[in-house]
Amino acid sequence: MKKSNYLLFFSILILFFFHDVIFTYKTFFFRDIINLFMPYRLFAAENIQNGNIPIWNPYTFFGQPFLANPESSLFYPFTLLFYLFKFTTAYKIFIVSHFFLSLLFFFLLTKSFKIKNSYAILGSICWGFSGYMLTRIEFLSILGAAIWLPLALLFLLNKRKVLLGLLFAIQIFAGHPQIIFYTILVLLFFLKKEFIYTFVTSVVFALLIASIQIIPSFNFINNSNRAHGITYEEASSVSMKPVEIIKNMLPRKNTDITGNLWLKTFYIGLLPIIFIISYFLNSNRRLIIPLIVILILALGRYTPIYGLLYKYILPFSKIRYPAAIMFLFTFISCLIISKANIGKYIKLVPFISVITLFDLYLYSHGLNPKMPSKLINIKTQNILTLQGRTDNGKYLVLQDVYSKKLNYYDFINTLPTNINIPHHINNASGYDPLTTYGIETLVEKLKDNPDAKELAKYNIKYIITNKKISNGWKILRNNIFENTHIKTNNFINPQPFYPNRIYYLTGLWLTLFSMTFLIIMETKI
Repeated sequence: MKKSNYLLFFSILILFFFHDVIFTYKTFFFRDIINLFMPYRLFAAENIQNGNIPIWNPYTFFGQPFLANPESSLFYPFTLLFYLFKFTTAYKIFIVSHFFLSLLFFFLLTKSFKIKNSYAILGSICWGFSGYMLTRIEFLSILGAAIWLPLALLFLLNKRKVLLGLLFAIQIFAGHPQIIFYTILVLLFFLKKEFIYTFVTSVVFALLIASIQIIPSFNFINNSNRAHGITYEEASSVSMKPVEIIKNMLPRKNTDITGNLWLKTFYIGLLPIIFIISYFLNSNRRLIIPLIVILILALGRYTPIYGLLYKYILPFSKIRYPAAIMFLFTFISCLIISKANIGKYIKLVPFISVITLFDLYLYSHGLNPKMPSKLINIKTQNILTLQGRTDNGKYLVLQDVYSKKLNYYDFINTLPTNINIPHHINNASGYDPLTTYGIETLVEKLKDNPDAKELAKYNIKYIITNKKISNGWKILRNNIFENTHIKTNNFINPQPFYPNRIYYLTGLWLTLFSMTFLIIMETKI
């Protein structure tokens, strides 16, 4: 089959798998898309379209670094889509293109191993539509970093140090450091003596190319809630129980998308398990070592080994959720499926591929809720009310307004997390895994005791709550109250950190210099 035919074939698979999103007004919309990625992408797009580099986000937590926050993905190539198109269109293209590339990159890797087409296609389907990938649709930074893993291994094995360095940089720009750590970890399993120079050089190239992101981010992290690491309890949270490893290899009847399923799922289809068993019965079993290591790491707090790693190996004291490493278990399993040999039954592989495709398609239902695109970024009554105020006062949402029974409109109407950002409304709180040091603790104290005089010091002029409160609070409408104690502009700003532009300029200079150097080097070669 010609290369163009493979591209057409994978395109057809994508059209089948995402037809209801591609050909309708529906789009994926759930949890972190609402809470984090949509507000951030809209904020970035507005600034870029106006010719501004968004260094600072003034709308949450009394202001927060934006460019320095890896989740902003400001320089990730595919974030360009959000600068060119409206969010719903860009989001659809982002998802579809990343799943297409995940299929293509894995296929290219397996073909470099001289694997037969039927096995390569089956492995690509298991990887590209795996439970891991499907549950990352709401996490643009994770999906953006994860799809490059097969290509990273391909470049390493072919000693393409510049391309591998560029790929590492792209992963850094995608905005999820944990995936980069996992990518490097899996490459170490394949690192022979002749690949060491390529590997080390590519890492150096990546650090230079991505300096514009890395330097500001390190400056931010050193002044953030992650500056002193995280506790062992937090680092080892969401560990895989041994029974869950077997359980999650099987299809699910009921899916609880509100829990930690997205961290623990690695389903690759039922029939492909036969290929994994066949590999270990008939092959050299070389890939069993990575699988065992990955499973031990995924067990987290259920094995004493993780405690030692947390204590002595730096990355493990900075990252959460040991179960997330099942990303690598999925990858190695799909490689095993491609490398397996079922002998005379090879003619059944195309049939098994079709069954597996439908199996994964059925598995995907319920994982990622969809909604009409017109509802995205809607302006509720509370949003309109606060937009109508011109005093730049901040608002604070108390926990009592939230309920699992809230419909979408009422949920957005509470102005949770970062919903306020695209509407240019100032939230004293917000949501992000990375915030400046101490700011979240302060905000929680303010929520616990919403005294009007105390909140007035911080220019918190509005509270959203279902409680009936007085003592300095005047109801505006429904659940919005106005602080009557704000009389002057002499406010306390508790923000403990402001970014220094020298870090951004240094990063920009190093990125431009290294890119120029690599282009010249590649041209001479």
